[in-house]
Parts: sequence; structure tokens; C-alpha cells
Amino acid sequence: MAFLTKYNLSQLSQKLEINVDVSLEMFLQHIYNDPEIYSILNKREVEYLFKYKMLLEDEETFAIEYYNEVPEKEDTKSYVFNKGGKMKYHLSPSCKLITKDYLDFNIPDEIKSIGDAAVQEYREWFNSNKFGDRFRSKEIDKNTIIALFNTKYPKKYGINPIEDNSNLLVIEQPNSTIRTVAHSYDSEKNKRELNKLKYDWQRNFPCRVTKTMAKFKHLLTKTDDEIKAKISELFSSVFIENYGMEKLKYKFQLSKELTNGIITLILDHIKWTYDINDKRFDNKTLEKFGLECCLSCLKEAKNN
Repeated sequence: MAFLTKYNLSQLSQKLEINVDVSLEMFLQHIYNDPEIYSILNKREVEYLFKYKMLLEDEETFAIEYYNEVPEKEDTKSYVFNKGGKMKYHLSPSCKLITKDYLDFNIPDEIKSIGDAAVQEYREWFNSNKFGDRFRSKEIDKNTIIALFNTKYPKKYGINPIEDNSNLLVIEQPNSTIRTVAHSYDSEKNKRELNKLKYDWQRNFPCRVTKTMAKFKHLLTKTDDEIKAKISELFSSVFIENYGMEKLKYKFQLSKELTNGIITLILDHIKWTYDINDKRFDNKTLEKFGLECCLSCLKEAKNN
């Protein structure tokens, strides 16, 4: 049997492709018995929750009934350290890599837009300065990296500097562990918190237009021109002119915060229901999904 860190379980739930559209009926049966939540979430979010739940309940049945394929991760040139390759599973919950924090750094869009050579040069500059190790040991902070970036790259490539305290470079640092939920769970408290988030969402997105707008919160990562093009396609060419770009971005951000809160609470419900802390996965099924055993676990297995 095998173990997945909470980070890789989340990544797997995002990457796996399924052969069905998750309908309202499937959502109510498999995920959470609340049609209002289904209407709030977009298709990608609903699929994520479905895959997460099905993997915890029975990954072998999921593979037979719903699995389509998972491509090997390609290098998106988005991060300093993550260059694609297969995700890993572990043979033991005591593997030292399970408790190792995940840390990576974004490659700024301006660098990516210049081309692969600039991305490679940026990665080499980052590694030669040992920014990852120095950041982890708290020898430097993100503003030190930003300052050194601004000294080098705006002048070299004619791009904009990064503002102090920006979170543009450093990305999430989830604690990679298989332990993800507390030893107790208050379902009534969970429901109360869900109801509050649902109320806040409905209050801020009361009509068809705002509800549609809320589903496109991913546009926050796009340029103003890309946002304008999509919103013009959805509504009209003068929508942003009348509504305002900053007001629109505020709505995107609010929708993101509220739906992220809802998803977190639903995940807490799923994790507790299917006892994620004691979940053992089938090795062969994980390999079918495109994962491979971590090298540390393989080495340990050979030595025993």
C-alpha cells in the first residue's frame, strides 16, 4: 500500500481527467447535499471536489468508472524548481520526504515572455545565489530577492521592477504530510460556517450578471486586455467601461475568497468522512494515474 502527501493528493485531484460531467445529482450524491453550493462553484471546482472525494473513498473504483487519463507533468516554465515529471507516492508514512515542506518560487511573467533562454538564465541565477536554501533558513526574506531582482532584470530586459512586499515570487509552502485533519470534527459548526459564506456570496452576487461574473474569478491572473476581451464576449463591449475594471477585479477577488472558504469547509467534511489520516492507496492504481514511488522509499525498501 502507498501514502500520498496532502499536497500531492490535492495536485492529483486537479490533474486527473474524468470521463463525465459532474451533474447536480452526482454532486448531491457524492460530495455534499446542498444544491446552492453546486450553483456557487464553477465546473472546475465541482470536478476537483468530486475527484478528491472519490479518490479517498475508493481509488480503484474511481479508476474503473471515471478515470480518463493524466498526462505527465510538463515543464510550464512557471517555477524555479518544479520542472515537471511524475508526482510521487510513498511506501511508508515515516518517509523523511513526507514531512519536508514544499517550497518554490514563481518565474515572473515578464521573464517567461522573453523566452526559454531567459527562463533558464533566471533559474541558474536563482540557484547560483542559493536563494531557496537561504530563504528556507531565514537568512534572507522575499524583499531581499525582490531587491536583487530589481537590480538586475528591469535594466537587462527593459521590464518593470517588482514592488516591495509583493507575493509575486514566493509561492505556497504547504506542509507536506499525510496528517491533514484534527482528531475531532464539529459538523454543526461546519454547517454554520458554510451557511455564513453562502449568505455572503448571495448578498454580493445577487443577480444573473454578477453570478456569471463570479464564475470567472480566474481572470484575476490575466492582463487587463485579456479580461476586457473575455468580459466583452460574455456581456458587451462597453460592460467594463460602464462597470469599471477595478470594481470588476474586486468582485473577482471577493468571489475567490468566498468560494475558497466554501471549498475548504467541504474538503474538511470529505476528509473527516473518509478518514484521510488513515488512508492507504493502492500502488498500482497510483501508477496508472501517472505517479511513481519516491526514490527514498525505493532505497529503503531495497535495504530491508
